[in-house]
Amino acid sequence: MKLTPGQSHYVLGVLLSSGRVREGHVRKTLKNREEEIRTLRERLASLEQLSAAAGRAPRGRRRARAGRPSRKARRAPLSPRVRALRRLQGKYMGYVRRLKAAEKAKVRAVREKQGMGAAIKLAQSLARS
Repeated sequence: MKLTPGQSHYVLGVLLSSGRVREGHVRKTLKNREEEIRTLRERLASLEQLSAAAGRAPRGRRRARAGRPSRKARRAPLSPRVRALRRLQGKYMGYVRRLKAAEKAKVRAVREKQGMGAAIKLAQSLARS
C-alpha cells in the first residue's frame, strides 16, 4: 500500500488518537530510521574507499582490458549479388514464417523447382488468404 505524505500523516494521527499506535512505537521507529541511515552511510563510505583503492593501477604496468579485443574485426563488404540474395532470403523468410506447416511445404517445393522468386510470390499470396 502506498500513501502520500498527507495521507500517512492523517492515518498516523487517527491511529494515535484512537490508541492503536502508541507514541513510544513512533519514537522507536524514528530512532531505528536514524540508525539505519547511519549504518548505510558507513557502508557506503567503506565501499567508496575500496573502489578508490582498487582504481589505482600499479606503476609501470598497463591495466588489462576486461575481455575486449584490441581492435574491432572488420567485415568484408558485401558484393551487390550477395546483398540482393540476402534481401530475397529475408523476404522469403518473412513470408514463410507466418504460414502453416502444409503451406510451408508447398512453398519449399516451389522454391526447389522454380526458384526463390516464384516461392516468394506463392508465399505472399498464401499469407494474404
